[in-house]
Amino acid sequence: MRVAERVTAGPYRIASGGRDAGGTRRRREALLEWIHERGEGRVAALATAVGASAVTVRRDLVALEHQGLVDRTWGGARPHVALRYRGDHLKRAARGEAAKRAVATAAARLVTPNMVVALSGGTTLTLLARTLRGRPLNVVTNAVNVAAELYGHRATKVIVTGGALKANSYELVGAAADAIIRAYHVDLAFCSCSGVDEAGFGRRDHAEAAIVRAFRRAAARTVMLIDQGKLDRGYRARVAALGEVDQVIVDGPLPPIWRERLAAGRTDVLEVAPCDTGGP
Repeated sequence: MRVAERVTAGPYRIASGGRDAGGTRRRREALLEWIHERGEGRVAALATAVGASAVTVRRDLVALEHQGLVDRTWGGARPHVALRYRGDHLKRAARGEAAKRAVATAAARLVTPNMVVALSGGTTLTLLARTLRGRPLNVVTNAVNVAAELYGHRATKVIVTGGALKANSYELVGAAADAIIRAYHVDLAFCSCSGVDEAGFGRRDHAEAAIVRAFRRAAARTVMLIDQGKLDRGYRARVAALGEVDQVIVDGPLPPIWRERLAAGRTDVLEVAPCDTGGP
């Protein structure tokens, strides 16, 4: 019997073994993406999606659960949730959940092995963190829940900024957080906002907005993750003008006026379509 080994050629470090280790790894990566994009997956739908038997999919889900990547449910699996979240976070996460999952999945596809990526706080960024588990990356974050979601996966190195923990969020803010961010050169910064209007992207909280601006300054490329529920909602704590981020990922289709506004700022826009759960 051949012992399991780590396969590192793909975006994840997923344990697999046997003669077809590469095929097993790719299948499990596809299962993970399918589950993350939809929030859950039934065995029958997963088997159809990856072209494998139900027995094989069940075996894969057991392996992925042992690695802390999914939680098995009756007849399927859902992404592993590392924390017991407070009610206010759960309420925000439930608003536009399908759109947020689609946006997070699309963002994860931009990440390549060994990148240094920054993740600000927010419900969509929390979903992105779960999608990035197990990848060989360096992640800089000011959100303690994001760090906890990534905990326990050796390939994913997590750097948490210092700072003061906000009472109404999981984010660290202040001069200590800013100093840590300035010490890193970030390849990709994934950021969130509370709302966006024709003046730009904003946050409810000035201290949190300052941290997002720090991530922007440290990054070679900044990607703003939003859902359409945030359009035409302005906030005084400005994060960036429309033309000051490199890319926006949003659930589509965008209203024509917003396509025009973002195009005028020469911002690359990726519109994504939310997925259903794939049936029973």
